Amino acid sequence: MESTTNLLNLNLKELEDFIVSIGMKKFNGKQIFDWLHGKIIRNIDDMTNISKKNRELLQSKSYIPFLNVVKHKTSKIDYTEKFVFKLEDGNTIETVLLKHKERNTLCISSQVGCPVKCSFCATGLDGFVRNLNVHEILNQVYTVQRRFFKSEGKNITNVVFMGMGEPMLNIENVIKAVDILSDENGMNISKRRITISTSGIIPGIEKLLQEKIPVELAISLHAITNEKRDALIPINRKYPLEDLYTILNEYQKITKRRITFEYVLIDKLNVTQSDADRLAEFMHSFDHVLNLIPYNPVPGNDYERPAPEKIKKFYNYLLNERKVNVTLRHEKGSDIDGACGQLRQSIKK
Repeated sequence: MESTTNLLNLNLKELEDFIVSIGMKKFNGKQIFDWLHGKIIRNIDDMTNISKKNRELLQSKSYIPFLNVVKHKTSKIDYTEKFVFKLEDGNTIETVLLKHKERNTLCISSQVGCPVKCSFCATGLDGFVRNLNVHEILNQVYTVQRRFFKSEGKNITNVVFMGMGEPMLNIENVIKAVDILSDENGMNISKRRITISTSGIIPGIEKLLQEKIPVELAISLHAITNEKRDALIPINRKYPLEDLYTILNEYQKITKRRITFEYVLIDKLNVTQSDADRLAEFMHSFDHVLNLIPYNPVPGNDYERPAPEKIKKFYNYLLNERKVNVTLRHEKGSDIDGACGQLRQSIKK
């Protein structure tokens, strides 16, 4: 049986080359790209400005993949929506839609499981399975966008790679997906509205610099000494804080862009005044915003969320005494398996 081409894995140039190779005109490529990534149709017969003959040709040579939603929850508190998608090989991934007055942000996954195995995270409980391909990244956005527009008449405005997996360890597919999402012939989401979060994979940050990808960069910091960070984020043994500090300085000098730092607050581990002082010294080396995230308990480890008064004290000290540009993240979706990977875990029980 002749193999067929997955259309969603192709950027515009690749799509145009493919279209020409099967006997269609190059200009049809841009039309088809708009149907796939702008109008987000899932049936080749819906491409009404493509002749019936060419639609039949396209159907014989290619296909449009999609993802199945196997679980969906909506928070009664803040209307956050969480999705579990089933992939063609039976694996599952998780995606979260965060709704705000001024923007609608989709938090998407880049891998099945995660090889970084942060000790406080639900995603790494089952270990690492594989990287997502381009269409599996894109289809998280497209499936939710179709549902969101149909139900509320609204669009996804921002995309963050903060779901399952370490984006920098799937950087080629992530960059290609970013290029397609930001293409003016598709969804046209500005790269400045796309954030890639990393635990500190230095070659990935170097790749963003090398290819001049103007996305937002977020760093999962969580501790400010190598000893503590090694325990929380084992990859720190390979890319320690001093090396991360160096590449981030280079990144900021070249891009002139603010860096977001994420810091999960874990009781008896990283919320002392000494931690705050070290954190402030680190932050003041950068044009920064620091997001404090109260720990969301995960079955299987002994970490605990600090008491509210301890969280407030840590935040106020950084803000008022150390003049850090800091925010305290308000928990969203706490009633629907809040931590990343928890909803996916729940369907396995």
